[in-house]
Amino acid sequence: MKILMTLIFYPRGGSAQVARYLSRALMDLGHDVHLLTGSLLDGDPQHDAEVFYAGIPLTAVDYTAAWQGFQRGEDPISDSWDVPFHPSYEDKPGVPDRVFYEIGPSSHTALVECWVRALTQVGNAFDADLLHLHHLTYAHAAAAEVFPSLPRLTQLHGTEIKMLEKLAVLERNSATPTPNELHGFWRGVLREAVNTSSHFVAISPDVRERAVERLSVDDGRITTIPNGVDTSLFQPLEWSTSDKLAFLRRILVDDPQGWDEGGAPGSVRYDSAALDRFTDASGQMRPLAIFVGRFLDFKRVPMLLRAVAQVNRTLASGSEPSFNLLVWGGMPDEWEGEHPHTVARSLDLPNVFFCGWLPHDILSQGLNLADILVAPSFNEPFGQVYLEAMATEMPVIATRSGGPLDFVVDEGPRANGWFSEVDDVDSLAGVMHRALTDEGERQRRGANALSLIRKQYDWRDIAQRYVELYESISRVPQGH
Repeated sequence: MKILMTLIFYPRGGSAQVARYLSRALMDLGHDVHLLTGSLLDGDPQHDAEVFYAGIPLTAVDYTAAWQGFQRGEDPISDSWDVPFHPSYEDKPGVPDRVFYEIGPSSHTALVECWVRALTQVGNAFDADLLHLHHLTYAHAAAAEVFPSLPRLTQLHGTEIKMLEKLAVLERNSATPTPNELHGFWRGVLREAVNTSSHFVAISPDVRERAVERLSVDDGRITTIPNGVDTSLFQPLEWSTSDKLAFLRRILVDDPQGWDEGGAPGSVRYDSAALDRFTDASGQMRPLAIFVGRFLDFKRVPMLLRAVAQVNRTLASGSEPSFNLLVWGGMPDEWEGEHPHTVARSLDLPNVFFCGWLPHDILSQGLNLADILVAPSFNEPFGQVYLEAMATEMPVIATRSGGPLDFVVDEGPRANGWFSEVDDVDSLAGVMHRALTDEGERQRRGANALSLIRKQYDWRDIAQRYVELYESISRVPQGH
């Protein structure tokens, strides 16, 4: 088949990883894929679509001019740009990608027109059998105009639903009873995107359930297919203590990318003496927990740090905490609520280290440093990083919400991780204490985690499920 895939965002976050791995897996199965995606030449090569999606045929929608305009104080999502910057599902201050529901109709029209031009350009060179659209966006209106008879599959990553849920909370808490016109406008945009889609994929049962409830998606038009893991990249590595310390030196001392509220990568750095914290008196590695992700509110990183402070009071070797936490991620200059580094400093946590946002191939190695992944997100739409950690034979700690409910098992012979209660720092601290003090149980659950990934979540098997769905959709006339 010939599949035209679209993603409006420049490369960052989970959906870009999914588009990359799924495209490559489909190509490995013998299908033709062309990716129409955003790109940003801002000095970070991983934001450049040509670099990030190397080996995948693509057409880039380049946001660089609008981004540069934002640096000069101009509105990057106005109709004055040939290529306006894309909006975001998250409401973050001081960034070029303002939240969708703050964008007016004239800017929306410019965004649609931009993607009409891009889709027309691709369509002239690539005779697609089917469109695979990531997320619900204004690209649906453009696709309906350019390819009115082509089957359109929409992959719901859950962030669009989280935005609608946040809108509902904002409106409930608003002191102004007057309806917000922009809120209603964007609800209409998403409803129309739903109406122009032939079928939907939800990345977890939780996303499926919420799509039916929040987006009024007909239950017969939605299929659940989870994301996969590149098991050739994410796998256990037999590292010695010296191997781990050398890697930690590289990311914390030699080339630090951690950042504080100033937002500059490298503004959080460590000296060689800090590495002594990672080993005990016998020279063995102390237990290491790791968090990986963006610093968004639903990730609950500040709560994780408060749980670390509690565990520190009960799990110490002499006067020092007997474990460490590595905070991996956070897109530079992007956070919601309290900045995690500021929280860690205020709590005086000597055993918390920030290494910043590093490429996926480095993450696949870095996960082998740790003994447990701790990510206490509330309603995580899927939880790609949990699976990637499990593919390195690591158990995980999640909360009883969202996507992890579908693959984390916390009891019995198949247990592969632990659950803490949602937004409960005492529960999280208790679970962390149990996991950090029971090496045998960590190993048992880690082995179960690896077995699950290899049996059910390899991208090659996931891609075959998409092919079967593509073929079934293509047999149904558009509009049915």
